[in-house]
Amino acid sequence: MQLVENLIARYVRQAEPGLLTADTFALERKPLPPLREGEILIRTIYLSIDAGSRAQFDDRADYVIKAVLGKVPGSSGAVGEVVESRHRDWRSGDLLVTPHARWQLYQVAAPAAEPLLRRIDPGMGPLAMHLGALGMVGFTAYIGIFHVGRPQPGETLLVSAAAGATGALAGQFGRIAGARVVGIAGGAEKCAFVRERLGFDACIDYKAGNLDQAIRAACPQGVDVYYENVGGAIQHAAFAAMNDFGRIALCGQVGQYSGAGAQAGPNLMTAVLKRLQIQGFLAMDHLDRHATFHDSAAAWYRAGQLQHHATLTQGLENIHEAINSLMAGRNIGKQLCQVSAEPGQEFPLTAPSFTAFGPGASHR
Repeated sequence: MQLVENLIARYVRQAEPGLLTADTFALERKPLPPLREGEILIRTIYLSIDAGSRAQFDDRADYVIKAVLGKVPGSSGAVGEVVESRHRDWRSGDLLVTPHARWQLYQVAAPAAEPLLRRIDPGMGPLAMHLGALGMVGFTAYIGIFHVGRPQPGETLLVSAAAGATGALAGQFGRIAGARVVGIAGGAEKCAFVRERLGFDACIDYKAGNLDQAIRAACPQGVDVYYENVGGAIQHAAFAAMNDFGRIALCGQVGQYSGAGAQAGPNLMTAVLKRLQIQGFLAMDHLDRHATFHDSAAAWYRAGQLQHHATLTQGLENIHEAINSLMAGRNIGKQLCQVSAEPGQEFPLTAPSFTAFGPGASHR
């Protein structure tokens, strides 16, 4: 198969604090290299957009990945279609998900060197779900809940950024574990979504003020497990509500990923007085549990216990807006950049940017 050129987005201008601008990146068209034996050529359909998608451009953040000027940034995952193969186990038309992707229309991969590159069964559910509920964001929530926070039946789990990709799944996993789940989200619409669509027992609107009082009202027995995504004032209030010997799963600090620098840290004397267990974690340290996660999450999805939700921003030229959507809190569920069409789909889409996927979940 002869494909003439690739479309890539290159990092060309140092990002300033706050929202990203289009001139931070430049679109280029480049010829595609020939495939070597054992490689496949993938047409990118969806790119994962995460808090780290912004943090990699912040030269003041202590993030695990740093983007380099002049290079093509990376993504934590992509869903795509094989368009050419020189690997005996892969054929043109196969759909897959990979945790290693670049901001480009076509990707070259060597399946033998990527153990988490997986073929997708299109009958399993929406393709976007493999970057959400069944993707690395789902795996992160799974590790944070079942292997760090470990909520028990009847305990109270508090989840920050509850309408976001990881928080939405962490709360659903907490419900599966038998906990009473309370979310924190920004705005009445997001809180209604968290309660009515995700099934949380309660949700606190941090924009409404009086956060300490609101947490006490929603968690009258205190908080046993806190799934932390954000930092700042929300973290302070959550720490204050913890029960003695409570557990805190530190997933991220999204409030520090916008280039504005670190916020004030928590009052760690609270951790001393309440004898809290605080553990940071990276999902990549637990890859031996990935197969178990995937099988469990797929079964919960089929049983109607787990939903996937995504917000789509279309076009590689708009990937900065996909990141801005996430950082400004405009997304519900997993934020994605759709780079090209799904098989049989026209692109760009004319549908609204918010889509809800899951047994019984409607699209809007």
